Amino acid sequence: MRPGATTMKNTTRTVSGIAFIVTALLCALPVQAVTLSAEDKDNLQAGRTIRKPLANSGRQGFYGGSSYTLIEAPVDVVWQAIQDYSAYHRIFDATTSVKEVEKRGDLSLVHYKMGYKLINLEYFVELKQDRSKYTLSFELVENRPHDILMARGYWRLFPQEGGRTLVAYVVSAKVPMGVVNLMNDDWHPMVEHQLVGAPSNIKRWLSTPAGRKYFTATARK
Repeated sequence: MRPGATTMKNTTRTVSGIAFIVTALLCALPVQAVTLSAEDKDNLQAGRTIRKPLANSGRQGFYGGSSYTLIEAPVDVVWQAIQDYSAYHRIFDATTSVKEVEKRGDLSLVHYKMGYKLINLEYFVELKQDRSKYTLSFELVENRPHDILMARGYWRLFPQEGGRTLVAYVVSAKVPMGVVNLMNDDWHPMVEHQLVGAPSNIKRWLSTPAGRKYFTATARK
């Protein structure tokens, strides 16, 4: 039996649930729903990250979509990694600094600094964690200084058999046209790819020596 074969049925069932959850969030943005094909589900089992950009992503400064991947790590390990804001500048491309400036219960206020060539952006995001659902949602704080117009979305983790985790990520963001006009034409696909494909960064990070700390911390609990 090939590795992971026993989890195919459970993963397929979980992916169907994700489609409903993603539909609910994306309809609230508002944009169209996202579905996963049989090929997508096979690609998940093969270890690939599925990216689903929205049809209007990359137009007029708007970027958004959803992505999914299976990670060979327990859900509590992945849960720690996505909340390690101090490591975001090492995990995600074009991220220069991320700092948690305030924490109140399940809410965190986080200051982001992004940079690529001539473009530098700063903004604050409020993140809310729901440990019972392994959900980490985020939204731009509009009463704080911000160089982008909108950002919101969430991470959701689904524990799988064999100590794996199915990661779902949904994001929607809009930047001013003044910033868009500074970008070369070939930057737009790159920005969309990096923004929507965030789970692949977490997956890669957890496979590095630096990512082993989350496994160690979880094992001690």
